[in-house]
Amino acid sequence: MKIAIMGAGGEGGYLGGRLAQAGRDVAFIARGEHLAAMRRRGLRVRSPLGDCVIQPALATDRPADVGPVDLILFCVKAYDAASAGAMLHPMIGPQTAILPVQNGLEHLQTLAELVGAEHLLGGVSALGAIIAESGVIQHLAGSNTIFFGEIAGGSSPRCEAIREALTAPGFEVIIHPNIMERMWLKLATYCGASVCCAARGDRAAIWDYPEIQQVCRQAAAEAVAVARARGFDLSPAYPDELVAAISGWAPEYKPSMLVALERGQRLEVEAINGVVCRAGRELGIPTPANDFIYACLKPWAAGRR
Repeated sequence: MKIAIMGAGGEGGYLGGRLAQAGRDVAFIARGEHLAAMRRRGLRVRSPLGDCVIQPALATDRPADVGPVDLILFCVKAYDAASAGAMLHPMIGPQTAILPVQNGLEHLQTLAELVGAEHLLGGVSALGAIIAESGVIQHLAGSNTIFFGEIAGGSSPRCEAIREALTAPGFEVIIHPNIMERMWLKLATYCGASVCCAARGDRAAIWDYPEIQQVCRQAAAEAVAVARARGFDLSPAYPDELVAAISGWAPEYKPSMLVALERGQRLEVEAINGVVCRAGRELGIPTPANDFIYACLKPWAAGRR
């Protein structure tokens, strides 16, 4: 199976690096200095599970150089979904599958309009990785799992083939029977964890304050309420479970949006808290915690000025 990684940042670089290390046919779509470094020195992955160097790495900023592929792992940030999606056409053939691994939900509609819903799968990751420096991916300790499946639910022959192609050391791939529900669950998790962004601190700095835990619980509860109103059976107990889970996470834990905030980069706040705020207004569901977090982060959504 020929695989293209659209967006060779933290997650895309790690997944593509591990697949290339395992001998898969992988091409990376990247840009800027990161791309230049990959061309000069290869793609370097640092990980608690073992380092690797992919050299040479087939990397380009021109999808036409790659041509049609069997699978596109779509790993760009949510705010780049439209611009990156518009670049996909040279890599899409009649049977090409596109597996987005992004935060949020709205990118599915964006991609369906750009390339056709028949190509799309649903996907979500529980994997931490960042660009440590140009050409270098730092994989973070923790869960290393990709969930995916047909958007309508269940598996399919193409899902089974993709799972086989993506099976490689360094991460786990699971076909989820209701991937949209699993994507809503991650959204609820990130809405709760985004209290770290509003408070500007990692878990160790902020988590001992009951008020912080209550905002986390409330933000997650609002996302759960919206998901349930949309027909996805998330447990009403999940917000309490999330607070308990975060209490056991590493003290240095930071959501990816906080890392971006500290670096002065663009934020995915529209794809995380913004989704819940907009859906709440549409459905008549109050979302005060997400409204507050969204308001705190909105001035920095475009990056440091």
